[in-house]
Amino acid sequence: MLLFALVLAGCGGSQSSDAGAGPGEAAAPTPAASAPVSSQVGYSPATQYGTDQCATGNYPAQWTWNPASIQKQDAPATSGTPRIEQVRNGVVIATYTSLGGDKGYSKPNSADGGDTAVGPFRRQPYLQYRSGDVFKVYPAVYSGRDMQIYLGPNAANDADYSAGVFSVPENITIRGVSVDGVRPVIVNPATGASNATYGQSLVYIEGRFDASGAVVKPATNITIENIDIVDAAGGGNIGKAGIYVNGAKDLTLRRVRIAGFKQHSANGIFATGNNSGTLLLENVELDSNGGAGGPEHNAYINASKTDPGFTFLVRGSWSHDSFYGHELKSRAQRTVVEGSYLSGQRAAAGTQAEAYLLDVPDGGILEARNNIFVKNRSGNQSNGASITFGVESASTSRAWGLTVEHNTFVAFSRYYDDAGHELYPFFIGGQAPGAKRIDANVYVGYCPSSNAAKNERGSNAAVLGFDDIDLSFRPRSPQLTGNGSIVGTLSYEHLAGGSARRTNALGAKD
Repeated sequence: MLLFALVLAGCGGSQSSDAGAGPGEAAAPTPAASAPVSSQVGYSPATQYGTDQCATGNYPAQWTWNPASIQKQDAPATSGTPRIEQVRNGVVIATYTSLGGDKGYSKPNSADGGDTAVGPFRRQPYLQYRSGDVFKVYPAVYSGRDMQIYLGPNAANDADYSAGVFSVPENITIRGVSVDGVRPVIVNPATGASNATYGQSLVYIEGRFDASGAVVKPATNITIENIDIVDAAGGGNIGKAGIYVNGAKDLTLRRVRIAGFKQHSANGIFATGNNSGTLLLENVELDSNGGAGGPEHNAYINASKTDPGFTFLVRGSWSHDSFYGHELKSRAQRTVVEGSYLSGQRAAAGTQAEAYLLDVPDGGILEARNNIFVKNRSGNQSNGASITFGVESASTSRAWGLTVEHNTFVAFSRYYDDAGHELYPFFIGGQAPGAKRIDANVYVGYCPSSNAAKNERGSNAAVLGFDDIDLSFRPRSPQLTGNGSIVGTLSYEHLAGGSARRTNALGAKD
């Protein structure tokens, strides 16, 4: 029987392709520099950390899964000439030198590539693409007010513009091209977010609204692939996020890296309540976004105002080192996180790192499987749980259900703050309705608590020591007692990628 209670949370040969294929507390002696880890070629060297962390506080220094070990992510460009090709039915119909932004005005009747003087992704007045178009973005540094992306309502011609008829983007793909292991990067310029993106972001995706603010038609089936979107120390103001989503249906971000926006206290991704369908993050890296302004997060996804089945789906992704806010925050009606790696950091003295790893405060449907959750001492005013569920509301207007299976939870500290508040896996609202299944997970580094809810481990759990797992967070002696249906589901391959589960071993890794 599961125990639930409201726990106060304070206490990177000339080939190109269209896509890219902290310190901790004192540690016991360890082997020399660890070799790259691969789940396909054997375990990393044995360790001798011992089992007395709860008594001594001598935890291993937090390790991060070696970025070169399995999935190599293409590097962001540091030079190059901006070039964007508009492809229709496999044929290049136009070539641009800017993405859009504030550079001049597009001309009417330009949907077939008739105006290349300005980029295709600017906010009004005229449409520069048709449904099904693919834009290939070549490696370069895209930085400036004309190097930002707006995908939203535009008029096809003068008559439509005068009549207030604006076409909404559908079936558009923006695809970064990798050349010699380098891909395009959109960088926040000194001027910050452009007028074309309402000053809110470097990429803005928008539907069409009526006078009351309701979505009349969403931007539908938009895909952005293989691009870095990053802040810069000399960058200007970013109002809300690296990517802002306001009125999209079925948006996909794939092999995208969104990083560094904590410099301007902005989210990595922010989605309003005007979205529907599925917002998919696949092989995405979210790194060092957030801030105290909201607070802000690596990703903040609001509930849909119109779609009771709105789904935030995260697959084969890595969210790490968020600042002040959470690695992932979802108020979506349905949240699915699978084959992913959510890792916090150890806060520097007197500071705060992240709060939660996966925050689902309004509950609904949450499915988390084959994930790795790593927490450390995140600092004062932070939080100690890896997953929250239904801790702010328990509305019966949405469907409810909690499934947390075959994950690995690791704590690299006993406490998360100076006051001695303990790290623990789950913070589940006492009023959260619906069936709850916590099963076949692995737990490492957690200490027994006098609070029963903090001791929740679910059924069929494995409580292991640090010597019992390797540097890819795999148990060295797999326990094949998990649900057989897990075989074939998505497992995680670092950096951002995935592979199929081969066994029903407890935890996130075979």
